[in-house]
Amino acid sequence: MTGSHILIVDDDFEIRSLLSELLIKNSFIVSTAKDTEEADKLLQLIIFDLIILDVMMPKESGIQFLTRMKKNQPPIIMLTAMADVDDRINGLELGAADYLAKPFEVKELILRIKNLLYWKTSYTQVVRFGPYEFDLDKNSLTCQKNKIHLTTNESKLLNILAKKYGRIVAREEIVLNNEEELTERAVDARVARLRNKIERKPKNPLYLHTIRNKGYMLRET
Repeated sequence: MTGSHILIVDDDFEIRSLLSELLIKNSFIVSTAKDTEEADKLLQLIIFDLIILDVMMPKESGIQFLTRMKKNQPPIIMLTAMADVDDRINGLELGAADYLAKPFEVKELILRIKNLLYWKTSYTQVVRFGPYEFDLDKNSLTCQKNKIHLTTNESKLLNILAKKYGRIVAREEIVLNNEEELTERAVDARVARLRNKIERKPKNPLYLHTIRNKGYMLRET
């Protein structure tokens, strides 16, 4: 769970800074957004493991943001200064994984984050396409129960694509989700190598598609 990437969405600079420092000290990777507009841009580029979302924000509230979030987004902890029970219930009904009222104890927030990340990763997630099955937890690809050898870089790439199955993944997102420095040209080369392993006709792919001027998508045609 350490090394998980967390997005903080809060219009209060002091809270963003405090939470960032706290989470980094606990070995998390942190990105921040001052409003939902910035959050949208980051969500298009980075795959987050958890989101900390403030309820009361200008332009668009946390509840409004949550309403239009897709179901396959990461777990969300809502932060609110309000003690209204109906407000908390509304957020949970819309898909929030947890709720925490301000002011809150730092240790409690960390425990809630760790609990959510534990339950998120405690079961096997498998993405299926054609005769293939990819285990997101083990980074393991099989075809009709036979294991397909993937290099570390190929399995990382497939993991990123599989987590967003059926959605476009921009080259920039793949670059940002890799620990080592990576160029967009290098991303294209990795896609080509992965394609050679999962496609009968790599130039006419059934699963790993190039979306012109946008990126790549894993889906079954």
